Amino acid sequence: MKKLKEEEGYTLVIALLMIVLFLSFSAVFIQASLSHAKQEQTVDQGNLAVTAAEMGVEKYSKEAENIFAKVYAEINAKALVKKAELETEVKKYPNHQSINIGCPVVAGQAMQVWIKCNIDKYDEDLRNEFFTKMSTELNNLKTNANKVVISDTLTHKLKDLTIMPMSSTDKSIKLTINVAGEKSNVVQSGSATPTAQRTKTLSSDLSFPEVPFFDDSAVSEVEVKWGQPITEVTNFFPQLTNKPLGSCPAVSAITKTMPPCKFSGVINEEYLQKLREVGVDSSFYIKVDQFPNQMNNFNAYNIPILADGGTITTNTNINQTDNLTLYYKGLLAFQNTNKHTNNNFIVAEVITFQNNQNIVNNTIINVGNSAKSTYTASKITINDGTKLCVNLDGITPSPSTLFTTIDTSNDNGQSKSDIAVKGTGKIYLYSSSKTPTPQPTTQKVVYFNDATKFLESCGVSINYNVEGKEKFSLPLLISELDWDLEMDVDYQPQP
Repeated sequence: MKKLKEEEGYTLVIALLMIVLFLSFSAVFIQASLSHAKQEQTVDQGNLAVTAAEMGVEKYSKEAENIFAKVYAEINAKALVKKAELETEVKKYPNHQSINIGCPVVAGQAMQVWIKCNIDKYDEDLRNEFFTKMSTELNNLKTNANKVVISDTLTHKLKDLTIMPMSSTDKSIKLTINVAGEKSNVVQSGSATPTAQRTKTLSSDLSFPEVPFFDDSAVSEVEVKWGQPITEVTNFFPQLTNKPLGSCPAVSAITKTMPPCKFSGVINEEYLQKLREVGVDSSFYIKVDQFPNQMNNFNAYNIPILADGGTITTNTNINQTDNLTLYYKGLLAFQNTNKHTNNNFIVAEVITFQNNQNIVNNTIINVGNSAKSTYTASKITINDGTKLCVNLDGITPSPSTLFTTIDTSNDNGQSKSDIAVKGTGKIYLYSSSKTPTPQPTTQKVVYFNDATKFLESCGVSINYNVEGKEKFSLPLLISELDWDLEMDVDYQPQP
């Protein structure tokens, strides 16, 4: 073949063209590779940010669980106190008192219904206190939460923590935790370029179970011995019935463990003194029918003396008795006594006073009787350390204004009223129709309309005739709550 002219130049052009094409394709591939590498780096940074957020969610979920356990233990201790208070009141049945608004003591109401009402009220109050306390603790956790450093490039921060209000049907504790995880580049020393950051926020819903404090399925039984409540003050001393008693032994035969006995003849100081010296039991008492004609400067050594009657009503001069503890079913008249002192405790149906008596350190209790005997108290002063207790429903006062004109002025002069109260003296008055006096400890004259409270305030130990016994069930306290924390993390992290 014949060779063309200047054929060699085309080879060079083709070679250059091939080089340009190769470089162009290489640039495209390099650009694509760099873009892909950057995307992978971004994804990796995002994944690390999510990991940091997960670590934060786990941390704050655990702290919320610890708060739950701590608060439950605190409120559970209060539940134990409340249950003890309820049990104490149950043991007073049928004279128990209301302890919760909404659970009044209703006549004829079944005791078990009353117990359940109070337990339900306790549970509601404790649950609300638990929720309030836990809300406070969680808010403190949110307020005091700082950024947590995991490594030199990973951190997390609590963004929000919200506790949901309890509903009337759902008593579980629900809260939401939002945690931001952050991945950052290592800061180069001396570099003014801000550190590149990648942030992801995870949301987690936590649900704690309902928080009961009492277990109705496990109960303890409280046995209650009950009797007829005192409704009439005149039924003040059940021992003053015809309970048969053996005769009291001679002075030489008195022993510490001897039972209550009936004294024959006129009671005397020597016998009472011997009883005190041997230290007879606190349940001991002596029944007496006859007393000295003149009980002047008579010391009874605080041995309880019971009398269904006797001669005190006809021989009425009682002057300066000491340590006389007397329960007397009859009319007892104090005369010719200018100052009646020395720690006497006297309970009688009707006690009258004459001749300007100043009574110090005594308890005088007039329980009255069905006959409503005439009651007089001519110019007496109830002075320091003395209680005068009168059942207005069991007497006929003379004059009729006797207890409506009591002098409480505390003046040192002569009182214009028949009855005056001074110093630390107290006058307690009972009437079934009278409104009780508020805060009786701050008043000189106090009214009661509850016979038991009246007598007990005056120092009389109320004895009930036991009529039966019952057992009531109280739910046990849940000492430890076994719960499972439900946790739902939203794995659609927000940037």
